[in-house]
Amino acid sequence: MHTGLVAAVVTVALLAAVSGVVVALRNRAPGDVTLVLAALGALLSVVQSVAAFVDLAQGRRPPETATYIGYLIGIVVVLPLAIVWALAERTRWSGLVVAVGGLTVAIMTARLVMLSRGASA
Repeated sequence: MHTGLVAAVVTVALLAAVSGVVVALRNRAPGDVTLVLAALGALLSVVQSVAAFVDLAQGRRPPETATYIGYLIGIVVVLPLAIVWALAERTRWSGLVVAVGGLTVAIMTARLVMLSRGASA
């Protein structure tokens, strides 16, 4: 895994999570800042997954390759689904959906790092 990219994904995902919580606490629907942070997190997740698949294609395989690939695919789905939900349901609860999505991406990224280093559950 590329350290700078991992740091960017985790940072932006956590910022999206914090923004989602703040919006929910203020009893508002997610605004532009929250949605842009989530979209940026989603984009960075895609870049990270593509870079990891390139590494896999070059022969760098972690011990639990199937699990690793599952995380790479799953991580690109979480924030886009949260964004779609937030746009479809314009309530305070969609802010919490974005927050959970951001936290999930941050945790999944940490797990990807562990898998790439050969650490099991």
